[in-house]
Amino acid sequence: MKFEGLNAIALLEGVKGVLALLVAVGVNALAGQDLYQLTEQMIRQWSLSPSNHYLALFLNLLEKLTRQSLTWVTLLAFLYASFRFVMAYGLWNKLRWTEWFAFISGSLYIPFELYAISQTPNLVNFSILAFNLMVVTYLYWVLKRGARP
Repeated sequence: MKFEGLNAIALLEGVKGVLALLVAVGVNALAGQDLYQLTEQMIRQWSLSPSNHYLALFLNLLEKLTRQSLTWVTLLAFLYASFRFVMAYGLWNKLRWTEWFAFISGSLYIPFELYAISQTPNLVNFSILAFNLMVVTYLYWVLKRGARP
């Protein structure tokens, strides 16, 4: 039996890895700059309201960031990217342990997605849950079939 859906999931994992690498590189590139001042310039340039609740929270977070915390963010993003690339490789090559790991890790997100829907029921949150349920259900089916190609 072929399990082409695993290739699609592997590609998704690879995209997550690339995005994590972009975050790591971006954070590392910004590490030497005054992020608070840079953000304030962007707010003025884009004519955003500095009294916006979310912008105020973001600016507050930037005030608390240190060079060490940016180093940790970069390190964690690289580790996450590595994890996603290993998962992509394993799923693409139909390694059984990555199928189990993808199933378990995907299942762990479901309670958080349900919580997000209970707090903010919108199309985005419902779509994320539906997509994750499709992936987890497919992985369950692959694991139950048990036959190797």
